[in-house]
Amino acid sequence: MGQIIDAILSAGFEISAMQMILFDHAVAREFYEAYKFLPEHKKLIDHLSSGPAVALEVRQDNVVEKFRKLCGPYDPEIARKLEPNSIRACFGVDRVMNAVHCTDLPEDGRLEVQFIFNTLLG
Repeated sequence: MGQIIDAILSAGFEISAMQMILFDHAVAREFYEAYKFLPEHKKLIDHLSSGPAVALEVRQDNVVEKFRKLCGPYDPEIARKLEPNSIRACFGVDRVMNAVHCTDLPEDGRLEVQFIFNTLLG
């Protein structure tokens, strides 16, 4: 976790909120609802609810595009070929344990931050 946080900070992002969280299965399912089209959807839910996770709110100009670039492709195997210095290339194992979740769209980012830091942790 420390190396991932260092990579985020070294890339010029500000971490404006950070919290360790335990997702129960129902909350993990709700969080990943938008990804139900993925073949590994159930495995993602099981993984997210299997132990502690660290939620971060990161900030920077054009944050979603830049953070997605830092994270790299969703599949770590592809990330290692296309973006070998990305977080997923360096720390990801497979499409389920890919080291980091990052949102696809700016509006989803705001919703995810609200869901975690306001709804869950209120």
